[in-house]
Amino acid sequence: MAMNPMQRRARTSFIIGFLVALIMGALVVVALLVKIKGINEAKEAIEALQKQVYVASADLTSGQEVTLEDDFSMGTVQTVVPTDAMISADDFSELVEEDGEEFEIAKKVYMKIDVPAGTIITKDMIETADDKLEDSQRIQEFNMINLPSQLKNGEYIDVRVTYPNGQDFIVLSKKKVIGTNATSVWLKLNELELSILNNAIVESYMAIGAKLYAIEYVEPGLQKEATPTYVASQEAMNLINKNPNILQELKEEYANNVVGFSEYRATTIQSLLDVNMDNRDALVSAGNANEQQKVQALRQEYVKALEGSEDIGYNQ
Repeated sequence: MAMNPMQRRARTSFIIGFLVALIMGALVVVALLVKIKGINEAKEAIEALQKQVYVASADLTSGQEVTLEDDFSMGTVQTVVPTDAMISADDFSELVEEDGEEFEIAKKVYMKIDVPAGTIITKDMIETADDKLEDSQRIQEFNMINLPSQLKNGEYIDVRVTYPNGQDFIVLSKKKVIGTNATSVWLKLNELELSILNNAIVESYMAIGAKLYAIEYVEPGLQKEATPTYVASQEAMNLINKNPNILQELKEEYANNVVGFSEYRATTIQSLLDVNMDNRDALVSAGNANEQQKVQALRQEYVKALEGSEDIGYNQ
């Protein structure tokens, strides 16, 4: 049956409206799909930035010795820093071989910079100390070195000597303070370092107005050790060269470091010492006596604190 014009127009309008609605619906669906895809891509991008990394468990300071177990914790964070730039367990241990067997040993690791708790720790924030024990190393107490008023255990110092003419020399560089109190400091030194420092101590007694003192590093994790500039006396050098407990490479390294300062030894330092040569024995004896009094006083306090324990006295 044929449709009249009104029916035809109504049908055409319906079809057009349906097609428009269908197109609009399709556009909405496409828009939703694009939006969902964008959301998923953003989610994937965020998830890609999320990494399981080590962060500082507490505030850490420059030069502080740290361990993976005590000072860091694993956390999930968003970061663009590559995973291979983060610290891992491999940074805190190494494999060594002995008698044909391979085993793992812990490394000594120190912070280069101060970081607050929660900071992501990267490899460039830490340094590993090559702290292999030398056979000649000993822990020695010194009470004749002028110490900074705020020196604490674990800090790093240079030991220097300054003469009354204003010249100043580095005797030992970047030594870790094993222990300290009001008057003394304990340092771990090898045979060469002991010989050089003992020579400087004696000469500081002989040159009236000379001062042997310690100076702290600002950021020991970032600062390299200074090069020693103090030249030991010829008598001390002769003994050092004959000492079988000092490695030859250490002797050569020291000699190469101070060769440029030898002229100061011959012209300036020696002339200051020669002025008091007639009183040398008395000056050195007075300095040694002062050392002994300080050590005895500290020793008495220490022994008193240990009385009644197995750590003191004669026990068969």
